[in-house]
This record gives sequence, structure tokens and C-alpha cells, in this order.
Amino acid sequence: MGGEQGKRKNAPGGDGGQKQKKKKTGGAGKWTTPNQANKLALERNSIPQIGDRGIWVTCARHQENKAAREVINLFEEYIETMYGIKPASKEAKVGDDDDADLDIEAAIAKELGAMKENKTADVQKQEEDRALLKAMKLNIDCLLFVRTKDPIEPVEFVKRIVVDTKECTDIRKIKCRYLNRLTPMSVMGKATEQGLAETARQVLEEHFDLSGKKGEKTEGDGGAEAETNKEGDNNKKREYKPYTYAIRPTIRNHSNLKRDVVINTIANLINDERHRVDLTKPDKVILVDIFQTVCGLSVVDGDWDELKKYNMTELYNQAAGITTVGQKKKQQQQQQDQKQDEKTSESVKDEETKDTKEQE
Repeated sequence: MGGEQGKRKNAPGGDGGQKQKKKKTGGAGKWTTPNQANKLALERNSIPQIGDRGIWVTCARHQENKAAREVINLFEEYIETMYGIKPASKEAKVGDDDDADLDIEAAIAKELGAMKENKTADVQKQEEDRALLKAMKLNIDCLLFVRTKDPIEPVEFVKRIVVDTKECTDIRKIKCRYLNRLTPMSVMGKATEQGLAETARQVLEEHFDLSGKKGEKTEGDGGAEAETNKEGDNNKKREYKPYTYAIRPTIRNHSNLKRDVVINTIANLINDERHRVDLTKPDKVILVDIFQTVCGLSVVDGDWDELKKYNMTELYNQAAGITTVGQKKKQQQQQQDQKQDEKTSESVKDEETKDTKEQE
């Protein structure tokens, strides 16, 4: 009896009675429940994708939900003004007013609950694809992305908003409390050197001669020399204005493409005999925004710096005559520099006067 009991204890796997737990992976970990599939579909549709176009929005810290509703309301107003399209609903697409203090995970959970009750992820995606605007709250503080659809052209759309903001001198008419900078993106591509070059060609060909630097092979073309020559021939057939330009890259949550690589890849595409770099007062500014696996580009007018780099808060403060602490320090430094220049100038004049007298 004792021997049989011992055998029974050691029988299951010979581990002394301890049972091994099996992992329920199901199909090598590829099997998912309907709820998991819906959640994954929702997450995929909540980040910028290759081929998208839209507007990066920076906002006040920890105010992403309020900023998302605010930016949708603002954009819907301008869609109606500029394109004559009345939004289907004046409500923001990112939640109701009682969601103001919800974090991103809670907001996603609520959206999943509503989706489970009423519609599948595929149906919701189809509806969002038809919408002109889609606000995306990302896994980084102070940053949103608003995907846009035709007929919205991000560059002209944002330019209209910031020009109106600059002219708003009545602080009571300020429409945005949480929004900061708006950065239009004409095309989103893959965040690799080759993807950057391809996206740059697509965006820049309207403004610049892309026959490349004289005697240099274009970087980031994957060795496609024939394709580069073909594009150069097509560019030569067009007459391009001799625009000066500056490249302004922004890189977030990405480590592969470095700033110098981004600048050189784009600059090597542009004919340096027709177009030259001007970092002070360029005719055009090339905006490059890289986030995780996607990169976006756009070309804006040279008054980008004058318009506070499309920063809504700074434009409102400027229009209303409000001076921030940073602006005060900058003004003080400019005044000190000016005084120093005046002293230097007076000293030079005194030296010249002294030398003249000695010669006489």
C-alpha cells in the first residue's frame, strides 16, 4: 500500500505531486477574444498611420482631454467657415463633458464599452474614416494628433487659424485655453531614411527643384539611381522660383533618425544651384515631424517664425499685449545687448576722433 501511494504521488510528471501550469496561448499566442480584437483595432486607429495627413497639436500638461475637445470644436468652426461644411455634430469626437478628468486608459475603456454595446470596431472605424477630423490622444504628455480628410488641406487650414489668432486683440474673444502649437503635416511616411526621402519628394516637388545637389548622389534613395535621374529630368521641365529655405525637424519618441541625418537627407534632394539655405529669413520653411514609426513633412511660408511658429498661446498674448516671463527676459537681454552695442560704437568713435586729432 505504501508503495502504491508513493507511485500515485510521483506519477503526474514525476514532480513530486506538483502540477505544471500550461500557458493558454491558443494558436501560438495569435488567438484573441472578440473584446481583445476590438481593443487592438481601436488602438491601431488611435495613432498616426503611414499615408495620413493632419495636424500635430501641443497643449498644456495634463489637459490633453480638454485640449482634444477644444481643438475639434475650433477646427469644426473653421471647416464650416472655409469649406461651407457643417459638422454632423458639434460634440467633440473624443468624449462628453463629464470625461474631462478621465485619463487615457479610462477613456479607452469607456469607448470600448460603448463599442461593445452598440457597434463593432470595424463599423466604428468606417465611421471615423468618413469623418473629416479624428483627434488622437497619444502616449506622450502635451501632444495630440488630429487626422484630417479632404477637402481640408492642413497647411492652408492652419495658416488661416493662426493669422486670425494674431489679429485677435480682444482677450474676451480668445477661443483656446489649452492649445499651444499647431504643426500641419501634408503627408505621413515611414520613419526610416528611405521613407523620409520618399515622403520628402512627395511633399517638396511642388515648391523645389529636386534634381539634387550638383555632382552628388541623393541620399536615402536606396540606390535607385535611375529613379532619381528620372525625377531630375521631370523637375528640369518645370520652372521653379529660386526659393530660399530652412529645415526645422522635431523628433519625439524616436531614436533611429538623428537630426543631422534628417537635415542632410532632405537638403541633398534639393538643387543647391537654384535654392539656397537661409536660416534667418527663408522664403519657405520645411517642417519635419518624426514620432515613433512615422514621419511627416510640410512646407509653410517664411513668416512661420514671425507667427510664433504657429503657437496659439504666444499669438494671443502678443495680440492682447500680454508679456510672459520668458518674453520679458528676452526683451531685457535685447536691451542689454543694444546698450552694449551703443557703448562699443561710442568707444570706436572716440578712438577715431582721437586718431584724427593726433594726425592733425
